[in-house]
Amino acid sequence: MLEKKFFVFTALACSLVIAGLVFSPAESIAKTLKIGHILAPGSNQNQALVKVFKPYVEEKSKGSLKIEVFPTEQLGHAPDQVEGVKMGTQEMFLGSQTWWEAHVKEIGVATIPFIFDDREHFHGWIDQVLAKELMPQLIKKTKQRFITLGFKWHRGPFRVICSKKPIFTPEDINGLRLRLWPARMIQKSWAGLGAKIHTIDFAEAYLALKQGVVEAITSPFDLVWPQKFTEVTKYVTELKQYPQLELIVINEKVWQGLTPKEQKILLDGANKAGQWYNEQARTRVEDTIENKLLKVHNAIYIKVNRQPFVDVFRKKVLPKLIADGLVKEEWVKKVEAAR
Repeated sequence: MLEKKFFVFTALACSLVIAGLVFSPAESIAKTLKIGHILAPGSNQNQALVKVFKPYVEEKSKGSLKIEVFPTEQLGHAPDQVEGVKMGTQEMFLGSQTWWEAHVKEIGVATIPFIFDDREHFHGWIDQVLAKELMPQLIKKTKQRFITLGFKWHRGPFRVICSKKPIFTPEDINGLRLRLWPARMIQKSWAGLGAKIHTIDFAEAYLALKQGVVEAITSPFDLVWPQKFTEVTKYVTELKQYPQLELIVINEKVWQGLTPKEQKILLDGANKAGQWYNEQARTRVEDTIENKLLKVHNAIYIKVNRQPFVDVFRKKVLPKLIADGLVKEEWVKKVEAAR
């Protein structure tokens, strides 16, 4: 009787295999990766994720990886999402370098105004310092890693200041009521130039400008029009305070749980999305200035000589940041060595 039952079970199992109905869980269950950010659905960042990153990853992985994109702080404010990736409540987050300063302080160097000569200098620092020295610390402290350090997303592609009064010289910063985000390095830097800092969430910045709580905001250029900042400010000053990246992090446990092929697909997808993002940011600059900011909002676009700002900052502000212990001299030496 037992032999008969065994024969029946074996025959059934074989028939299921032949019919393709027996499969391993690893092969049948897609891995869903949630990626959040703080920007609007129409932003270049979100479009890069939705139009390029998501379809590329899902197609190349043949469905083993699914990407869900959550814009506009749907998963929380930026620091909360960084923490969410650490805890594993979300798999991925896209944001600028400033959000990881709270966990690895030296990353804050990347948001010090006027410390990098240009983007090429900045890239040297990323390759020599951020990728090799700081990311291992980030993995250890926050259980997450960057996957966009190979092909770099050029956020902006540069930064500007939108303000209710014109800014031509470093003296024009003195007393300026400036909206910033909760990161010590950037706040102390602008305070050193004389600005009065107001910490306000990015989603509330437009209203703060409109109501006169602040009179200026520093922003990536490509967010000025989507966020409608020139509806409530008159002047846009192209200052290029520092080069900026868009970075994608992934939870380290999730990363290690992927196959090498899946890891490569994510990296390749991030690179493809970065190429699309950079091209969009680069080609839209002049059109946005001429046909949107100036023509629609009657804004005044100012291109200033950046060097006086660089000189004041490096001679006056940076030494004070070092003296106060916020910046270490060895960090600055690494920046200088990356030229």
